[in-house]
Amino acid sequence: MKKSRKWTQTLSLVLGAMLLFAVPGCGKKEVTGRDLADETDVATAVTEITNLYTAEKGEEVSSKDITATLDHAYLSPYTFVDGDEKIGITFFQMTIHNGSDQKLIANSLSQSFGVVVDGEAYSGISVRGTRFISLQFGEDAEMFNDPIEPGETRQGYVYLEVPADFKELTLYYYPAAGLVDWTDGYTYEMKREDMEPTPDPVTPFE
Repeated sequence: MKKSRKWTQTLSLVLGAMLLFAVPGCGKKEVTGRDLADETDVATAVTEITNLYTAEKGEEVSSKDITATLDHAYLSPYTFVDGDEKIGITFFQMTIHNGSDQKLIANSLSQSFGVVVDGEAYSGISVRGTRFISLQFGEDAEMFNDPIEPGETRQGYVYLEVPADFKELTLYYYPAAGLVDWTDGYTYEMKREDMEPTPDPVTPFE
């Protein structure tokens, strides 16, 4: 695990993505210093991050009393059109342990996850996530829609939409964001060709 040297640039990008996550279905946005200055309490809180590290799939990361591992990063061959944009879908399987004495919110809107695609912050989050995870991995597939209880370890899936023709992406993960703490963040950099193809979905998407 290495501390990122691109902290200032990438923090601005992912902050834009995280703020966009609060609006499901919102598209990509180029984030500027003026954009950041105009944001409210969430922006203020996130810009106080002091540690941003690069991490690898299979490596355990931690912040406060939360530990986690990115187990798999999947790219589906399935694409669809939303408005005038062709969308691709990705799934990230995470194992998260909540060692705190509080319930941990780790769903998509908790600002635990962000994504930068080909150098631009991208919203990624969509209300379609639960449906696609269930179709791909089955109705009993674990997710993070419900809080993780103190002492619980859960392996589940995170769904993010990306431009269908992307070349590389960076997944951002803030283990303690669900506890309103962004002290530590982790980045997983991956090229399209390095992501795992999804197995055949349990239920066809169409």
